[in-house]
Amino acid sequence: MAEADRVRALESNLRLYGWHQIVSGLLFWMPTSFLFFLERVDLGPALRLLALYFLAVVVLEVPSGWMSDRFGRVRTLRTGALSWIVAFAVFVLSGDSVLLLGVGQVLIAAGFAALSGTTSAFHFDTLEALERSNEFERRESAVARNGLVGTAVAVLIGGVLGLVDLRLPYVASLTAACLQFTITMKMSEIGHHDLRPLPTLDATRVRDVVRYLKHPGLAWIFVFMIVQQPLEGLALDQIQPWLALLTGNSLDDSGSAPLLSGLLVAVISLVGAASAATSHRLRSSIGLRPALVLLASIEALILVGMALTVSAWLLPLLALRSTQVGAGPVLVSAATAPLLARNHRATFLSLGSLAGRLTYGTALAGLGFVADFDTVLTISAAIGVGSVGVLIASGLILGQDPNDNRQSNP
Repeated sequence: MAEADRVRALESNLRLYGWHQIVSGLLFWMPTSFLFFLERVDLGPALRLLALYFLAVVVLEVPSGWMSDRFGRVRTLRTGALSWIVAFAVFVLSGDSVLLLGVGQVLIAAGFAALSGTTSAFHFDTLEALERSNEFERRESAVARNGLVGTAVAVLIGGVLGLVDLRLPYVASLTAACLQFTITMKMSEIGHHDLRPLPTLDATRVRDVVRYLKHPGLAWIFVFMIVQQPLEGLALDQIQPWLALLTGNSLDDSGSAPLLSGLLVAVISLVGAASAATSHRLRSSIGLRPALVLLASIEALILVGMALTVSAWLLPLLALRSTQVGAGPVLVSAATAPLLARNHRATFLSLGSLAGRLTYGTALAGLGFVADFDTVLTISAAIGVGSVGVLIASGLILGQDPNDNRQSNP
């Protein structure tokens, strides 16, 4: 490929990446998914279906990162889009079949696993190939902001659709997944990848990535990646049934909860977009570790609040739920990418995501045997507080990384 053609392809990747992140963030189903399950099964099986998703990601996370590093970012993104197309079709046709609901959850997990680590790695690789990697944090912040604005619009629409039929948000998501796949078909791979098929995961690559944990900054970020998933997941998953109780309905009769959930998640996404856009300022002002601890503490406070009261006064606090979702990944990606070899970036992020999802999936599986929702909220609050405690304690144990200051990497 001529140099001019190569540069044009890379510039096209940057444009397509922005659109891909917007379209992949059109999560019409997000504000109604738990209500969708509760309409079909009891609380315990619904929680176990959520646990199945996270445990499936545990199985798929590292292979997806390995696939991204080994076979290419674009091929992995296409695989993720195809997984979502099939997943949303399954949900629409599932009826009350727990088996089909479980299949849909596994396919959703496959899509998220494919995107996890690969999207930011694709962005950084493209900028690095253009010798513009210094633009990554600013550009990634803007892309995350735009994606969350798109999510805000999508979840609001999804909430309205859920009032009519809780399957309709999945129909809208199916359409978005088809568009997402179309975008990935226009992307170009960066560099050369060894396309020889391997029978198993390359264990040597995983060991090489694990060695990065000797770096205290990367080790602490890995701890953050473990605890962020339970904090993010519990703060989101408990909102939908909590809103059903707030509106005076039972867990299996959502009433106006889909619309209220759509409105709230839309506001949450906009707050997350603002957080993503200003993440670099937060890091510059207070430092990387304090910024991430602050973001985690907000999630824990939300869980404690939901456990203590079912009151509309708590809604402004719930609106802060995506501060960690918006700013956290940007800060983590920007801090880790320069310290990792190009062929290890996606695998490192996937390992961290895997560990977090394993922790959360295990917690959800346990909560699936708790029949009382008030008890579920209390246990969730305890997990939230404990997660922040682990984050703070690990920082003290690892000590202050000399590179962890207000202007530098971890």
